[in-house]
Amino acid sequence: MVECLLIDRDANERKRVSQLLGDLGLKAAERSAAIEGLKYCNDNFTDVVVMATSAGGMAASDFIRQVRKSPRGKKTVVILYSAKPNAEEISKSILEGAADFIMQPFDRELLQFKLHQAGVI
Repeated sequence: MVECLLIDRDANERKRVSQLLGDLGLKAAERSAAIEGLKYCNDNFTDVVVMATSAGGMAASDFIRQVRKSPRGKKTVVILYSAKPNAEEISKSILEGAADFIMQPFDRELLQFKLHQAGVI
């Protein structure tokens, strides 16, 4: 089974994305801030992180850099999303190893495509 982590500080968006992941057969642990997500990743093997770039606590690129330092995080796939993308932060995140970026709002089909493209499902 694919181990998934969803990080978004907006509870309503977390619920929506969690439902989309559930529709795709993934059950995601949820965290509201990047720093909480980093602790989760350090304590658990996580195949994929789906993360809002505005998750808070640290920049997405810093989150990815920290996840990659952990032996458990070397192969973790990170997919970012945002309604108001910051091109500089997205570029930094891709350079740190993010698999992809999705503009909000997105639907199940696009999320499925991105997860498939990243080799998660």
